[in-house]
Amino acid sequence: MIKTLTNPFRYVAGFRSLLIGLSLVVATSFIGHLSGTFFPDVISVKVGYTPTLLESLVNNLCNWFTISAILYVAAITFSKSKVRLVDIFGTQALARAPYLIASCLGLSDATDKFGKYILWENLRMGSPVSISNSEIALAIALMVLTIMLTIWLIVLMYNAFKESSNIKGNRSILIYTVSLLIAVVLSILLSKGVNSLVL
Repeated sequence: MIKTLTNPFRYVAGFRSLLIGLSLVVATSFIGHLSGTFFPDVISVKVGYTPTLLESLVNNLCNWFTISAILYVAAITFSKSKVRLVDIFGTQALARAPYLIASCLGLSDATDKFGKYILWENLRMGSPVSISNSEIALAIALMVLTIMLTIWLIVLMYNAFKESSNIKGNRSILIYTVSLLIAVVLSILLSKGVNSLVL
């Protein structure tokens, strides 16, 4: 069960993973728009900001495209095997499945409320916020869940890359880590640029 959740790419790849993955990205964008959950880069989750549906969709597609393109270039550069573009892009789309769950986090305003509470209590920024102990507990639980979902996403993206590129061991970890760092920076810049054009 754990192997299936962390590495489904042994069973699903190619066009099938691309279709399923892109469906998940679209669903994530729609729910994020409704719940006020935004994904400003490849791995970040932001609640309390309600994007338009177009902004949400464009941003999530940019995140997927950026990490996929960078990992594809890395794969064809360093892999000794034949690498198919559809495998890289398809499995990376499917790897974003945890953020379908994350897109629901903004349905509760506890995290946003807790953040404003912390800012007021510690830095006197914003305005006074009244928050109950149950809301604080819920906010902490949601933050822990966000961290777990982010870790799951990162593991899935790595396993997707490893399976699709056939690069193994420490070499694959190093290549993936560098690629991910580059993708985070580029996805922020790309999303800002694209959003400024379409919104």
